[in-house]
Amino acid sequence: MLRLLPSITALIALALGAGNLLAADRITTKDSVRVAAVQVCGYDKGYVARPGYDPADSVVKYIEKAAGDGAQLVVFPEYHLGRIAVPGPVTRKISQAAAKARIYVIVGCWEVHKDNTFANVALLFDRQGKVMGKYRKTHAAVDRFEGLPSYANPPAGRSTEWFIKNDPEWIMQKGQDLPVFDLDFARVGILTCYDGWFPEPFRVLSLKGAEIIIWINGRGGSVEDFIVKSVMFQNSVAMVTTNQAYGAGTMVADWPATIKAVCPPKQEAYISATIDLKRLRHIRKHSRNYQQRRPELYGEILKKRTAWGDFTADRD
Repeated sequence: MLRLLPSITALIALALGAGNLLAADRITTKDSVRVAAVQVCGYDKGYVARPGYDPADSVVKYIEKAAGDGAQLVVFPEYHLGRIAVPGPVTRKISQAAAKARIYVIVGCWEVHKDNTFANVALLFDRQGKVMGKYRKTHAAVDRFEGLPSYANPPAGRSTEWFIKNDPEWIMQKGQDLPVFDLDFARVGILTCYDGWFPEPFRVLSLKGAEIIIWINGRGGSVEDFIVKSVMFQNSVAMVTTNQAYGAGTMVADWPATIKAVCPPKQEAYISATIDLKRLRHIRKHSRNYQQRRPELYGEILKKRTAWGDFTADRD
């Protein structure tokens, strides 16, 4: 009797269609996951539309490459799609490619709303091509300021158009939460560029169950491998980082501090690697670090922001 029962894989294949057997096999693989990261140039922080240019074309190309590589998730940089409506023609193109390949996709954009406000957003597409989640950048990476303390006040007397071209994060809608997303192989958290220079968001995402943290970037320097390694070690997570091709540091990294693949600096490139979920889940379940946390001592980080001088005065 037991030999007549169809396998789990066969049942999933029947539900999804015979042509999607490979995708069904991937979905049921829980002990490890292959992920891809792309270092590529799209639109930058200061958006200037280019006639005939559609960065979604590069996304579609690498979705197809990642699917052929057996990856279940492919990640692109911050800002990549430029200022767009969501949903809209650009996202529909990516949705169709993600659904055809049955792969998760994360890509950055400026989402523009009907009232012309905007946010720096990482879009998460599921295997059916639906935008299943969004992460809004929570920490504004501003470059210009007036007065003291530094970076506290924007330049005065500037138009919205000036800010969009020169320092848009002063006027973007900042995110107000740190969500996690349940993919069919793992729970994932997302951060964007400057967010990663603060230790607290990584910890919060890990405490909320994130097993893999995605850190998308759009900067001329390199994503810091020492931050990636320390985050993985202290928070019991794996990481995927991306950057635009004028920068560097696109990588796939596995717990506790292993950079498994990294793109060459300042050039367009694609990488993929396998993350060991079984080992990661074992350490998260048995972590001494997490068992012996003392949250009753950590209230200082919840106090109102203050200048560095105030901290030194407290030490004295």
